[in-house]
Amino acid sequence: MERERAGGLGTGATESPSAPPARDRPGQVEVLVLGPARIRGACRPFARASAFELVVYLALHPGGVRNDVWATALWPDRLMAPATLHSTASSARRSLGRAADGLDHLPRSHGRLQLRPSVTTDWQRFRVLAASTDPVHWTSALDLVRGRPFDGLVHAEWAVFEGIVAEMEERVAELACRIADRHLGRGSVRAAALAARRGLLVSPYDERLYRRLLRCADLLGNPAGVERVMGELLSHLDPGSVVRDGAFDLEAVHPETAELYSSLSRRRRHDPGAATVTG
Repeated sequence: MERERAGGLGTGATESPSAPPARDRPGQVEVLVLGPARIRGACRPFARASAFELVVYLALHPGGVRNDVWATALWPDRLMAPATLHSTASSARRSLGRAADGLDHLPRSHGRLQLRPSVTTDWQRFRVLAASTDPVHWTSALDLVRGRPFDGLVHAEWAVFEGIVAEMEERVAELACRIADRHLGRGSVRAAALAARRGLLVSPYDERLYRRLLRCADLLGNPAGVERVMGELLSHLDPGSVVRDGAFDLEAVHPETAELYSSLSRRRRHDPGAATVTG
C-alpha cells in the first residue's frame, strides 16, 4: 500500500505545490526556535549568551517590549543594572548587523526594544504554511520542526509561562495528525509514521500521535511494533506502569488509546493470519 514516493515527509511525487504564501519567506535574519535555538543570517557570532537570548525573545514579541520586561525574561531571579541592559542590547545589535537598506535590524530606542520586520522566525513560517489549504505546504511546515522548542536556551521559562510552548505543541501535533491521516487515507503508511514521529519531537506526550503510530505498526503487519509503541508511550507517561504481570497497565493512558491498543493487540494475538501491509 506504499503507493506514494516520499518527498520531504512524504507529500507524494504526483503533487505540485501552489505558489507559497507571501509571508512564508524567511527574513534577512531568521530566528529558529522549533528545535535547538539558532539565528540564521546574523552579521557576526554572538559574543554574549544574553544577547543571543535577547534576540530570540524579541523575535517572539514582534510588537516590541519594555526593557524591564525583557530583562525579567532573561534574568528572572536578578535585578540587572541599566548599564548591563544597555550593553546587552548593544551586543545584540552588533551581532545582528544591518539590513539590506542599511538600517540596524535592532534599532536604538529608549526604554523599549523592537526588531525590524527583516528579522523573522521559523514559528512564523510554520503558522503561515500550516494554515494553507495546500497539503504540500503542510509538509513544508512540519519539515521546519527539528526538536523541542527553544532547546539550549539558558532561560526559556518565559516561553512556557506565556503559553508559547503549549501553542507550539498543540499546533505541531494537530498538523502532524492531519498529515498522517492524509497519508493513511492514501495508503502511504510509512510516510504517516514519519509525520507522527516528527510531531513527537515537539509534543512527546501527545497520545493522538501515538494512536497514529499504533495504526501504522498494525497496517504494516508489525505486532511487535504495536507493543513497542505502547511501551514507548507508557515509558513517557508513567514508567512504573509499563508492565504488570507480563502485560501493559493501561490505566495511565487515555481510554481511546487503551481501546485502540487492546483491539489491535487482541486481534493480532487471536488472528495470526490477519492480513498485513507490506512495502
